Amino acid sequence: MSNFVYIALMSYAIGSIPFAYLAVRLRLGKDIRTLGSGNVGALNSFETSGSKGVGVAVMLLDVLKGAAAVLIARQMFGETPERTTAMTATFFVMLGHCYPVWLRFHGGRGLATGLGATVLFMPAVPILWGVMWVAAWFYSNRVHFCNISATICTLILIPIFERMSAYPFIILVLGLVIIRHLDV
Repeated sequence: MSNFVYIALMSYAIGSIPFAYLAVRLRLGKDIRTLGSGNVGALNSFETSGSKGVGVAVMLLDVLKGAAAVLIARQMFGETPERTTAMTATFFVMLGHCYPVWLRFHGGRGLATGLGATVLFMPAVPILWGVMWVAAWFYSNRVHFCNISATICTLILIPIFERMSAYPFIILVLGLVIIRHLDV
């Protein structure tokens, strides 16, 4: 098998660990997919559990699994000048988070996981996204609106900060975020 397949499988497996599902199951004994928005992510785990601690823990664990996939892939397979190891790990860890096989492909939206991964090799993406999110918050204090607005603005503005060779990857990853926001 090629390195690409190993990276994809390993990253998907890491991403598919459903921390929000596990945290809410432990705290309430219920399935997060049947509560609140049904999303298996940090915000819904906070809202449904009534605990900031649960929401923060889930967010941190989701960020860490994104970072872990990139770091493990780089350690095992090295990195290319085009950053394909990190990009492959990022896409597949996010795919695992959004569509985990363990939960019949019903996962989260991938933002925290994508943050943890991209900040390691493409820090302009999450920084720009964060700035756009805050700007959107001044217009509307609706989280989903801010998430989608920041994602679309980042798609438009990121070529200023990143090499164009990375743009197809950025479209793929941010496209996954948009799909998950429309999907859930």
